[in-house]
Amino acid sequence: MYPYGPPPGPPPRIDAGQLRPRRRWFVVAGVIAAVCVGIGIVSFVLTLTSAAGSVDDSEAFTSGRSVTLRIGPDDDAAIYVRSPFIARAHCKVVSGPSGSTPRVTTPDSTFTVTKGSVEWQRAFVLKTDTDADYRVMCDDPRGALTFAPGDDADIASFVGGIVVTVVVPLLGLLAASGIAIIVGVRRGRHRRWLEAQAYYGHRGAPPRTGGTGSG
Repeated sequence: MYPYGPPPGPPPRIDAGQLRPRRRWFVVAGVIAAVCVGIGIVSFVLTLTSAAGSVDDSEAFTSGRSVTLRIGPDDDAAIYVRSPFIARAHCKVVSGPSGSTPRVTTPDSTFTVTKGSVEWQRAFVLKTDTDADYRVMCDDPRGALTFAPGDDADIASFVGGIVVTVVVPLLGLLAASGIAIIVGVRRGRHRRWLEAQAYYGHRGAPPRTGGTGSG
């Protein structure tokens, strides 16, 4: 005899399909994470590809020689030096259309591009007011450097690509984790409510499941 009635039996079995929010919200969380990580990977590859394409190493030339470049007013041409950049280099425009005023300047920031096992450092930026072919000669006191033409790197775009590569996957993973945790907690509450309803005949309102509840 049990003075307080028989001991409670095992908890009733609850079909997972009855629980709210539905399990498909876990799939939604997984898709969000996968898409954001994919965006980060694509951004990383495109950023590196764009940077590597800034240097035309097939047109590389040694100190004391020249290269002919097609430069327009809207173009940002550049001259890169193969690292290590151990000597003081100098580049100048030696031929071009009459009346044109090409300018060879030193960039304010350092930008290095790696192609294969070779590093190229941006050394000079070329600008002009006339679209034409210009012959640019570069040298250094020791005659030891190797130069290559290329495009002036857009530092803002490069940094933006790196930010997208890091931030978007991070936000996606945080959002997916938050959704998974919220759904898991609410499904646990709903399961306990269903067990209480089945075992004790409870007729109260089910726990709120928020925006992921109806399914």
